[in-house]
Amino acid sequence: MKGWKATALAAAMITATAAMAQDVPRVTVKEGTLAGIADHGARAYLDIPFAAPPVGPLRFAPPAPPLSWQGVRDASKYGPACQQQATKPNGPWSAEFFAEPPFSEDCLSLNVWTTGGSGKAVLLFVPGGAFLQGGGGESIYDGAALAGQDVVAVTMNYRLGAAGFLATPELTAASPAHASGNYALWDILAALQWIKANIAAFGGDPAKVTIMGQSAGAQAIVALLQAPQARGLFRGAIIDSGVRAGASLPPLARAQEAGTAWARSRNADSVAALRALPTDALVPRTGDPRNGPAADGALIPANNDPAIPAVDVPVMTGWNGGEGAGSGPQPGLSAATYAQRVTALGGDPALYPAGDDPVAALRAAGHDATMMSGAAWVRARAAHARAPLYYFDFEHVMPGYTAADYGAYHSSELPYVFGTLDRLAGRPFTPTDDKVATVLRSYWLNFIKTGDPNGAGLDGGRLAAWRPFDPARDEVMALSEAPHMRPITGPQKATLWRRRYDRP
Repeated sequence: MKGWKATALAAAMITATAAMAQDVPRVTVKEGTLAGIADHGARAYLDIPFAAPPVGPLRFAPPAPPLSWQGVRDASKYGPACQQQATKPNGPWSAEFFAEPPFSEDCLSLNVWTTGGSGKAVLLFVPGGAFLQGGGGESIYDGAALAGQDVVAVTMNYRLGAAGFLATPELTAASPAHASGNYALWDILAALQWIKANIAAFGGDPAKVTIMGQSAGAQAIVALLQAPQARGLFRGAIIDSGVRAGASLPPLARAQEAGTAWARSRNADSVAALRALPTDALVPRTGDPRNGPAADGALIPANNDPAIPAVDVPVMTGWNGGEGAGSGPQPGLSAATYAQRVTALGGDPALYPAGDDPVAALRAAGHDATMMSGAAWVRARAAHARAPLYYFDFEHVMPGYTAADYGAYHSSELPYVFGTLDRLAGRPFTPTDDKVATVLRSYWLNFIKTGDPNGAGLDGGRLAAWRPFDPARDEVMALSEAPHMRPITGPQKATLWRRRYDRP
Protein backbone atom coordinates (compact mmCIF):
# COMPACT_ATOMS: atom_id res chain seq x y z
CA MET A 1 0.00 0.00 0.00
CA LYS A 2 2.85 2.29 0.89
CA GLY A 3 4.51 1.72 -2.47
CA TRP A 4 1.23 2.34 -4.28
CA LYS A 5 0.80 5.67 -2.49
CA ALA A 6 4.34 6.72 -3.32
CA THR A 7 3.83 5.81 -6.98
CA ALA A 8 0.50 7.66 -7.08
CA LEU A 9 2.05 10.70 -5.43
CA ALA A 10 4.92 10.74 -7.90
CA ALA A 11 2.49 10.45 -10.82
CA ALA A 12 0.39 13.29 -9.41
CA MET A 13 3.47 15.47 -9.06
CA ILE A 14 4.49 14.77 -12.64
CA THR A 15 0.97 15.61 -13.85
CA ALA A 16 0.89 18.82 -11.79
CA THR A 17 4.31 19.85 -13.09
CA ALA A 18 3.18 19.27 -16.66
CA ALA A 19 0.02 21.27 -16.06
CA MET A 20 2.03 24.14 -14.54
CA ALA A 21 4.34 24.08 -17.55
CA GLN A 22 1.31 24.33 -19.83
CA ASP A 23 0.01 27.29 -17.79
CA VAL A 24 3.24 29.28 -18.16
CA PRO A 25 2.51 31.92 -20.80
CA ARG A 26 4.87 31.83 -23.74
CA VAL A 27 5.45 34.12 -26.68
CA THR A 28 7.98 34.07 -29.49
CA VAL A 29 9.72 37.24 -30.64
CA LYS A 30 12.39 37.66 -33.31
CA GLU A 31 15.19 36.78 -30.88
CA GLY A 32 13.61 33.66 -29.39
CA THR A 33 10.87 32.31 -27.12
CA LEU A 34 9.94 33.83 -23.74
CA ALA A 35 8.27 32.17 -20.76
CA GLY A 36 6.38 34.77 -18.74
CA ILE A 37 4.19 34.80 -15.65
CA ALA A 38 0.57 35.51 -14.70
CA ASP A 39 0.21 38.92 -13.04
CA HIS A 40 -3.08 40.36 -11.71
CA GLY A 41 -5.15 39.01 -14.60
CA ALA A 42 -2.57 39.79 -17.27
CA ARG A 43 0.43 37.98 -18.70
CA ALA A 44 3.78 39.59 -17.91
CA TYR A 45 7.03 39.05 -19.78
CA LEU A 46 9.91 40.64 -17.88
CA ASP A 47 13.57 41.41 -18.54
CA ILE A 48 13.36 41.15 -22.33
CA PRO A 49 16.57 42.44 -23.96
CA PHE A 50 15.85 45.07 -26.61
CA ALA A 51 19.55 45.69 -27.34
CA ALA A 52 22.89 43.98 -26.87
CA PRO A 53 24.62 44.51 -23.51
CA PRO A 54 26.25 47.98 -23.72
CA VAL A 55 29.62 46.82 -22.42
CA GLY A 56 33.16 46.63 -23.78
CA PRO A 57 33.27 48.25 -27.23
CA LEU A 58 29.52 49.06 -26.95
CA ARG A 59 29.99 51.24 -23.86
CA PHE A 60 29.59 54.94 -24.76
CA ALA A 61 28.03 54.01 -28.10
CA PRO A 62 24.49 53.78 -29.48
CA PRO A 63 22.88 50.40 -28.70
CA ALA A 64 23.45 47.42 -30.96
CA PRO A 65 20.64 44.98 -31.93
CA PRO A 66 19.68 42.39 -29.30
CA LEU A 67 21.24 38.96 -29.35
CA SER A 68 19.19 35.86 -30.10
CA TRP A 69 18.97 32.94 -27.66
CA GLN A 70 18.38 29.22 -27.89
CA GLY A 71 15.59 27.43 -26.05
CA VAL A 72 13.13 29.26 -23.83
CA ARG A 73 14.21 32.39 -21.95
CA ASP A 74 12.86 32.86 -18.42
CA ALA A 75 10.90 36.13 -18.45
CA SER A 76 9.32 35.79 -15.02
CA LYS A 77 11.52 38.23 -13.07
CA TYR A 78 12.64 41.82 -13.52
CA GLY A 79 16.19 42.29 -14.70
CA PRO A 80 18.66 44.64 -13.00
CA ALA A 81 18.26 48.38 -13.35
CA CYS A 82 21.07 50.27 -15.03
CA GLN A 83 24.17 51.16 -13.02
CA GLN A 84 23.37 53.83 -10.39
CA GLN A 85 23.76 54.73 -6.76
CA ALA A 86 21.69 52.88 -4.20
CA THR A 87 18.84 55.17 -3.16
CA LYS A 88 19.03 57.25 -0.01
CA PRO A 89 15.89 58.72 1.61
CA ASN A 90 14.66 61.50 -0.64
CA GLY A 91 11.35 62.95 0.42
CA PRO A 92 8.13 60.97 0.65
CA TRP A 93 8.60 58.97 -2.52
CA SER A 94 12.03 57.39 -2.13
CA ALA A 95 10.94 53.96 -0.90
CA GLU A 96 8.44 53.49 -3.72
CA PHE A 97 9.80 55.37 -6.71
CA PHE A 98 13.47 54.43 -6.99
CA ALA A 99 15.08 51.21 -8.11
CA GLU A 100 16.77 48.80 -5.73
CA PRO A 101 19.98 46.77 -6.28
CA PRO A 102 21.26 44.80 -8.04
CA PHE A 103 22.43 47.23 -10.73
CA SER A 104 24.32 46.36 -13.88
CA GLU A 105 25.65 47.75 -17.15
CA ASP A 106 23.89 44.84 -18.84
CA CYS A 107 20.48 46.41 -18.27
CA LEU A 108 18.85 47.26 -21.60
CA SER A 109 15.64 45.36 -21.10
CA LEU A 110 11.93 46.00 -21.16
CA ASN A 111 8.82 44.48 -19.58
CA VAL A 112 5.53 43.75 -21.33
CA TRP A 113 2.03 43.17 -19.94
CA THR A 114 -0.79 41.92 -22.14
CA THR A 115 -4.05 40.02 -22.10
CA GLY A 116 -3.59 38.77 -25.65
CA GLY A 117 -5.73 39.50 -28.67
CA SER A 118 -4.55 41.64 -31.55
CA GLY A 119 -4.49 45.18 -32.83
CA LYS A 120 -4.26 46.79 -29.40
CA ALA A 121 -2.86 50.21 -28.60
CA VAL A 122 0.56 50.16 -26.92
CA LEU A 123 2.09 52.27 -24.15
CA LEU A 124 5.86 52.57 -23.65
CA PHE A 125 6.70 54.13 -20.27
CA VAL A 126 10.09 55.84 -19.79
CA PRO A 127 10.77 56.23 -16.04
CA GLY A 128 12.29 59.23 -14.31
CA GLY A 129 15.11 59.66 -11.80
CA ALA A 130 17.08 62.78 -12.84
CA PHE A 131 18.98 60.67 -15.44
CA LEU A 132 20.83 59.22 -12.43
CA GLN A 133 18.44 56.74 -10.83
CA GLY A 134 15.39 54.59 -11.49
CA GLY A 135 14.30 51.84 -13.83
CA GLY A 136 11.32 50.18 -15.42
CA GLY A 137 11.14 47.31 -12.91
CA GLU A 138 9.67 49.20 -9.97
CA SER A 139 6.46 47.72 -8.63
CA ILE A 140 4.42 50.92 -9.00
CA TYR A 141 5.03 50.70 -12.77
CA ASP A 142 3.39 47.27 -13.00
CA GLY A 143 1.36 47.38 -16.22
CA ALA A 144 -1.22 44.70 -15.40
CA ALA A 145 -4.06 47.12 -14.61
CA LEU A 146 -3.51 48.98 -17.88
CA ALA A 147 -3.25 45.70 -19.81
CA GLY A 148 -6.58 44.70 -18.30
CA GLN A 149 -8.14 47.60 -20.19
CA ASP A 150 -7.10 46.37 -23.62
CA VAL A 151 -3.73 47.99 -24.10
CA VAL A 152 -0.27 46.45 -24.18
CA ALA A 153 1.84 48.13 -21.48
CA VAL A 154 5.64 48.28 -21.72
CA THR A 155 8.25 49.69 -19.32
CA MET A 156 11.98 49.96 -19.95
CA ASN A 157 15.45 50.68 -18.61
CA TYR A 158 17.85 53.10 -20.25
CA ARG A 159 21.45 54.01 -19.44
CA LEU A 160 21.99 56.60 -16.72
CA GLY A 161 24.62 59.14 -15.73
CA ALA A 162 27.85 59.07 -17.69
CA ALA A 163 26.93 55.71 -19.25
CA GLY A 164 23.89 57.40 -20.76
CA PHE A 165 25.33 60.75 -21.82
CA LEU A 166 29.14 61.01 -21.77
CA ALA A 167 30.46 63.08 -24.66
CA THR A 168 34.15 63.80 -25.31
CA PRO A 169 36.07 64.93 -28.41
CA GLU A 170 37.72 61.49 -28.56
CA LEU A 171 34.37 59.66 -28.50
CA THR A 172 33.03 62.05 -31.13
CA ALA A 173 36.03 61.46 -33.40
CA ALA A 174 35.63 57.69 -33.03
CA SER A 175 31.92 57.75 -33.88
CA PRO A 176 30.71 57.15 -37.46
CA ALA A 177 28.07 59.83 -36.78
CA HIS A 178 30.71 62.33 -35.59
CA ALA A 179 28.82 62.80 -32.34
CA SER A 180 28.85 61.42 -28.82
CA GLY A 181 26.51 61.40 -25.84
CA ASN A 182 22.73 60.90 -25.89
CA TYR A 183 23.13 57.11 -25.56
CA ALA A 184 20.06 57.05 -23.29
CA LEU A 185 17.99 58.64 -26.06
CA TRP A 186 19.31 56.09 -28.54
CA ASP A 187 18.29 53.40 -26.01
CA ILE A 188 14.71 54.70 -26.04
CA LEU A 189 14.70 54.69 -29.84
CA ALA A 190 15.99 51.11 -29.80
CA ALA A 191 13.15 50.10 -27.46
CA LEU A 192 10.65 51.74 -29.84
CA GLN A 193 12.20 49.92 -32.79
CA TRP A 194 12.02 46.62 -30.89
CA ILE A 195 8.35 47.31 -30.17
CA LYS A 196 7.71 48.03 -33.83
CA ALA A 197 9.27 44.69 -34.79
CA ASN A 198 7.82 42.51 -32.01
CA ILE A 199 4.78 43.96 -30.28
CA ALA A 200 2.30 42.19 -32.55
CA ALA A 201 3.35 38.93 -30.87
CA PHE A 202 1.87 40.33 -27.63
CA GLY A 203 -1.36 41.54 -29.26
CA GLY A 204 -0.19 45.09 -29.90
CA ASP A 205 -0.39 47.19 -33.05
CA PRO A 206 3.00 48.76 -33.91
CA ALA A 207 1.16 51.66 -35.56
CA LYS A 208 -0.62 52.53 -32.30
CA VAL A 209 2.26 53.27 -29.92
CA THR A 210 2.12 56.07 -27.33
CA ILE A 211 5.29 57.01 -25.46
CA MET A 212 4.98 58.30 -21.90
CA GLY A 213 7.71 59.67 -19.67
CA GLN A 214 7.85 61.24 -16.22
CA SER A 215 10.44 63.71 -14.91
CA ALA A 216 13.74 62.78 -16.62
CA GLY A 217 11.78 60.38 -18.81
CA ALA A 218 9.57 63.31 -19.79
CA GLN A 219 12.61 65.43 -20.63
CA ALA A 220 13.87 62.60 -22.81
CA ILE A 221 10.60 62.65 -24.76
CA VAL A 222 10.77 66.44 -25.17
CA ALA A 223 14.20 65.87 -26.73
CA LEU A 224 13.02 63.00 -28.95
CA LEU A 225 10.18 65.12 -30.32
CA GLN A 226 12.99 67.07 -32.02
CA ALA A 227 14.67 63.94 -33.46
CA PRO A 228 13.85 63.07 -37.10
CA GLN A 229 14.83 59.44 -36.32
CA ALA A 230 11.80 59.18 -34.00
CA ARG A 231 9.27 59.81 -36.77
CA GLY A 232 6.89 56.93 -37.27
CA LEU A 233 7.82 55.16 -34.03
CA PHE A 234 4.97 56.58 -31.90
CA ARG A 235 1.71 58.35 -32.60
CA GLY A 236 1.22 60.18 -29.29
CA ALA A 237 3.25 61.44 -26.33
CA ILE A 238 2.41 61.85 -22.63
CA ILE A 239 4.89 64.13 -20.87
CA ASP A 240 4.50 64.20 -17.08
CA SER A 241 6.42 66.95 -15.28
CA GLY A 242 8.86 67.75 -18.03
CA VAL A 243 7.99 70.80 -20.17
CA ARG A 244 9.41 74.26 -19.46
CA ALA A 245 9.94 77.50 -21.35
CA GLY A 246 13.25 78.03 -23.08
CA ALA A 247 14.32 74.39 -22.87
CA SER A 248 16.80 74.37 -25.76
CA LEU A 249 19.43 71.70 -25.27
CA PRO A 250 23.10 72.58 -24.73
CA PRO A 251 25.42 72.21 -27.73
CA LEU A 252 27.71 69.24 -28.20
CA ALA A 253 30.74 71.40 -27.42
CA ARG A 254 29.46 72.12 -23.92
CA ALA A 255 28.64 68.45 -23.33
CA GLN A 256 32.16 67.55 -24.46
CA GLU A 257 33.68 70.05 -22.01
CA ALA A 258 31.77 68.45 -19.13
CA GLY A 259 32.60 64.98 -20.41
CA THR A 260 36.30 65.77 -20.64
CA ALA A 261 36.30 66.93 -17.02
CA TRP A 262 34.53 63.72 -16.03
CA ALA A 263 37.03 61.57 -17.94
CA ARG A 264 39.97 63.35 -16.29
CA SER A 265 38.46 62.70 -12.86
CA ARG A 266 38.61 58.97 -13.74
CA ASN A 267 42.12 59.19 -15.24
CA ALA A 268 40.77 58.08 -18.61
CA ASP A 269 42.26 60.08 -21.49
CA SER A 270 41.29 57.89 -24.45
CA VAL A 271 38.34 55.94 -25.79
CA ALA A 272 40.07 52.69 -24.87
CA ALA A 273 40.66 53.89 -21.32
CA LEU A 274 37.04 55.02 -20.96
CA ARG A 275 35.77 51.63 -22.08
CA ALA A 276 38.18 49.84 -19.76
CA LEU A 277 36.98 51.64 -16.62
CA PRO A 278 35.44 49.38 -13.96
CA THR A 279 31.67 49.56 -13.82
CA ASP A 280 31.61 51.25 -10.43
CA ALA A 281 33.57 54.17 -11.92
CA LEU A 282 30.37 55.09 -13.80
CA VAL A 283 28.46 55.76 -10.58
CA PRO A 284 28.21 59.54 -9.98
CA ARG A 285 30.45 61.22 -7.43
CA THR A 286 30.08 64.53 -5.66
CA GLY A 287 31.09 67.30 -8.04
CA ASP A 288 30.40 65.36 -11.24
CA PRO A 289 28.66 67.39 -13.98
CA ARG A 290 24.93 66.89 -14.38
CA ASN A 291 24.08 64.57 -17.24
CA GLY A 292 21.32 64.98 -19.79
CA PRO A 293 20.54 65.31 -23.49
CA ALA A 294 22.55 67.63 -25.75
CA ALA A 295 22.16 68.94 -29.29
CA ASP A 296 24.68 66.53 -30.77
CA GLY A 297 23.91 67.23 -34.44
CA ALA A 298 23.33 63.53 -35.10
CA LEU A 299 20.14 62.77 -33.18
CA ILE A 300 19.14 66.23 -31.96
CA PRO A 301 19.71 69.04 -34.51
CA ALA A 302 22.44 71.48 -33.51
CA ASN A 303 20.02 74.39 -33.91
CA ASN A 304 17.33 72.62 -31.89
CA ASP A 305 14.13 74.40 -30.90
CA PRO A 306 11.96 72.40 -28.46
CA ALA A 307 8.84 74.17 -29.71
CA ILE A 308 9.30 73.16 -33.35
CA PRO A 309 8.37 69.51 -33.76
CA ALA A 310 10.26 67.04 -35.87
CA VAL A 311 7.60 64.61 -34.60
CA ASP A 312 4.15 66.20 -34.77
CA VAL A 313 1.85 63.99 -32.70
CA PRO A 314 -0.85 64.68 -30.07
CA VAL A 315 0.68 65.56 -26.72
CA MET A 316 -0.77 65.32 -23.22
CA THR A 317 1.37 67.10 -20.65
CA GLY A 318 1.28 68.83 -17.29
CA TRP A 319 2.53 69.13 -13.75
CA ASN A 320 1.45 68.25 -10.22
CA GLY A 321 0.04 70.74 -7.74
CA GLY A 322 2.93 70.28 -5.32
CA GLU A 323 5.64 71.02 -7.88
CA GLY A 324 7.49 74.32 -7.91
CA ALA A 325 9.39 76.54 -5.50
CA GLY A 326 8.23 76.06 -1.92
CA SER A 327 7.43 72.36 -2.20
CA GLY A 328 8.44 70.39 0.86
CA PRO A 329 9.05 71.72 4.38
CA GLN A 330 10.06 75.39 4.68
CA PRO A 331 11.43 75.83 8.19
CA GLY A 332 12.07 79.41 9.27
CA LEU A 333 10.44 81.07 6.25
CA SER A 334 9.60 84.62 7.33
CA ALA A 335 7.75 87.42 5.54
CA ALA A 336 11.08 89.05 4.65
CA THR A 337 12.75 85.93 3.28
CA TYR A 338 9.49 85.07 1.52
CA ALA A 339 9.59 88.35 -0.43
CA GLN A 340 13.19 87.64 -1.46
CA ARG A 341 12.31 84.10 -2.60
CA VAL A 342 9.34 85.23 -4.69
CA THR A 343 11.30 88.09 -6.27
CA ALA A 344 14.19 85.74 -7.13
CA LEU A 345 11.64 83.44 -8.74
CA GLY A 346 10.48 86.28 -10.98
CA GLY A 347 7.22 86.82 -9.14
CA ASP A 348 5.71 89.84 -7.42
CA PRO A 349 5.09 89.71 -3.64
CA ALA A 350 2.24 92.17 -4.15
CA LEU A 351 0.41 89.62 -6.30
CA TYR A 352 1.23 86.81 -3.86
CA PRO A 353 0.92 88.46 -0.42
CA ALA A 354 2.42 86.44 2.39
CA GLY A 355 -0.30 87.30 4.90
CA ASP A 356 -0.25 84.92 7.83
CA ASP A 357 1.05 82.00 5.78
CA PRO A 358 4.19 82.79 3.75
CA VAL A 359 4.74 79.09 3.04
CA ALA A 360 1.37 78.75 1.31
CA ALA A 361 2.00 81.96 -0.61
CA LEU A 362 5.44 80.77 -1.76
CA ARG A 363 3.99 77.46 -2.90
CA ALA A 364 1.26 79.25 -4.86
CA ALA A 365 3.80 81.49 -6.58
CA GLY A 366 6.16 78.59 -7.24
CA HIS A 367 3.47 76.39 -8.74
CA ASP A 368 2.10 79.21 -10.90
CA ALA A 369 5.63 79.79 -12.17
CA THR A 370 6.00 76.10 -13.05
CA MET A 371 2.59 75.88 -14.73
CA MET A 372 3.06 79.09 -16.72
CA SER A 373 6.55 78.02 -17.79
CA GLY A 374 5.05 74.78 -19.08
CA ALA A 375 2.24 76.70 -20.75
CA ALA A 376 4.83 78.81 -22.60
CA TRP A 377 6.30 75.60 -24.05
CA VAL A 378 2.85 74.32 -24.96
CA ARG A 379 1.89 77.68 -26.47
CA ALA A 380 5.08 77.85 -28.55
CA ARG A 381 4.65 74.28 -29.77
CA ALA A 382 0.99 74.90 -30.61
CA ALA A 383 2.11 77.70 -32.92
CA HIS A 384 4.07 75.17 -35.01
CA ALA A 385 2.28 71.83 -34.49
CA ARG A 386 -0.91 70.66 -36.16
CA ALA A 387 -1.68 67.94 -33.61
CA PRO A 388 -3.58 68.95 -30.44
CA LEU A 389 -2.03 69.44 -26.99
CA TYR A 390 -3.79 68.75 -23.70
CA TYR A 391 -2.49 70.45 -20.54
CA PHE A 392 -3.17 69.29 -16.95
CA ASP A 393 -2.56 70.16 -13.31
CA PHE A 394 -2.82 67.10 -11.04
CA GLU A 395 -4.28 68.49 -7.79
CA HIS A 396 -5.11 65.45 -5.69
CA VAL A 397 -2.99 65.08 -2.56
CA MET A 398 -1.93 61.53 -1.74
CA PRO A 399 -2.69 60.81 1.94
CA GLY A 400 0.07 60.17 4.42
CA TYR A 401 2.15 61.89 7.04
CA THR A 402 3.88 63.97 4.33
CA ALA A 403 0.69 65.35 2.81
CA ALA A 404 0.76 68.76 4.53
CA ASP A 405 4.35 69.48 3.51
CA TYR A 406 4.42 68.06 0.00
CA GLY A 407 0.87 68.23 -1.39
CA ALA A 408 0.47 66.63 -4.81
CA TYR A 409 4.19 65.94 -4.98
CA HIS A 410 6.43 65.13 -7.92
CA SER A 411 5.57 61.66 -9.34
CA SER A 412 2.57 61.09 -7.04
CA GLU A 413 0.23 60.79 -10.03
CA LEU A 414 1.91 57.61 -11.29
CA PRO A 415 0.37 54.99 -8.95
CA TYR A 416 -3.05 56.42 -9.80
CA VAL A 417 -2.35 56.12 -13.53
CA PHE A 418 -0.91 52.60 -13.27
CA GLY A 419 -3.55 51.39 -10.80
CA THR A 420 -0.92 50.36 -8.27
CA LEU A 421 -1.98 52.18 -5.09
CA ASP A 422 -1.88 48.82 -3.33
CA ARG A 423 1.92 48.77 -3.80
CA LEU A 424 2.36 51.83 -1.55
CA ALA A 425 2.44 50.56 2.01
CA GLY A 426 1.36 52.58 5.01
CA ARG A 427 -0.78 55.22 3.28
CA PRO A 428 -4.41 55.59 4.46
CA PHE A 429 -6.09 55.48 1.05
CA THR A 430 -9.84 56.11 0.86
CA PRO A 431 -12.55 55.62 -1.77
CA THR A 432 -11.67 59.11 -3.01
CA ASP A 433 -8.23 57.84 -4.02
CA ASP A 434 -9.85 54.97 -5.90
CA LYS A 435 -12.07 57.47 -7.73
CA VAL A 436 -9.11 59.66 -8.64
CA ALA A 437 -7.30 56.57 -9.93
CA THR A 438 -10.30 55.71 -12.09
CA VAL A 439 -10.43 59.26 -13.47
CA LEU A 440 -6.72 59.40 -14.32
CA ARG A 441 -6.57 55.92 -15.78
CA SER A 442 -9.64 56.71 -17.91
CA TYR A 443 -8.12 59.86 -19.42
CA TRP A 444 -4.73 58.18 -19.97
CA LEU A 445 -6.26 55.07 -21.56
CA ASN A 446 -8.45 57.14 -23.88
CA PHE A 447 -5.41 59.10 -25.02
CA ILE A 448 -3.35 55.93 -25.51
CA LYS A 449 -6.12 54.39 -27.60
CA THR A 450 -7.22 57.42 -29.64
CA GLY A 451 -4.85 60.38 -29.14
CA ASP A 452 -7.67 62.19 -27.31
CA PRO A 453 -8.27 61.90 -23.53
CA ASN A 454 -12.00 62.54 -23.88
CA GLY A 455 -14.63 59.82 -23.88
CA ALA A 456 -16.09 57.28 -21.51
CA GLY A 457 -14.68 56.62 -18.07
CA LEU A 458 -13.86 53.22 -16.65
CA ASP A 459 -16.82 53.59 -14.30
CA GLY A 460 -19.19 53.77 -17.29
CA GLY A 461 -19.85 57.49 -17.03
CA ARG A 462 -18.81 60.28 -19.35
CA LEU A 463 -15.61 62.08 -18.42
CA ALA A 464 -15.57 65.84 -17.95
CA ALA A 465 -14.69 67.47 -21.28
CA TRP A 466 -10.99 68.23 -21.64
CA ARG A 467 -10.49 70.95 -24.24
CA PRO A 468 -7.25 71.08 -26.23
CA PHE A 469 -4.95 73.91 -25.18
CA ASP A 470 -5.87 77.25 -26.75
CA PRO A 471 -2.82 79.54 -27.07
CA ALA A 472 -5.05 82.55 -26.52
CA ARG A 473 -6.34 81.22 -23.20
CA ASP A 474 -4.29 79.89 -20.29
CA GLU A 475 -6.63 77.04 -19.39
CA VAL A 476 -5.71 73.74 -17.82
CA MET A 477 -7.53 70.56 -16.87
CA ALA A 478 -7.52 70.33 -13.06
CA LEU A 479 -7.29 66.60 -12.38
CA SER A 480 -8.89 65.50 -9.13
CA GLU A 481 -11.94 63.60 -7.93
CA ALA A 482 -14.06 66.08 -9.94
CA PRO A 483 -11.93 67.13 -12.93
CA HIS A 484 -12.70 70.49 -14.53
CA MET A 485 -11.23 73.08 -16.85
CA ARG A 486 -10.06 76.31 -15.22
CA PRO A 487 -7.60 79.18 -15.79
CA ILE A 488 -4.07 78.34 -14.70
CA THR A 489 -4.08 81.41 -12.48
CA GLY A 490 -5.64 84.86 -12.22
CA PRO A 491 -5.30 87.32 -15.13
CA GLN A 492 -2.77 89.65 -13.46
CA LYS A 493 -0.59 86.74 -12.40
CA ALA A 494 -0.85 85.15 -15.85
CA THR A 495 0.30 88.44 -17.44
CA LEU A 496 3.27 88.55 -15.06
CA TRP A 497 4.45 85.05 -15.94
CA ARG A 498 3.77 85.47 -19.65
CA ARG A 499 6.13 88.45 -19.68
CA ARG A 500 8.76 86.30 -18.02
CA TYR A 501 8.43 83.14 -20.09
CA ASP A 502 6.89 83.86 -23.49
CA ARG A 503 9.04 84.60 -26.47
CA PRO A 504 9.22 88.21 -27.73
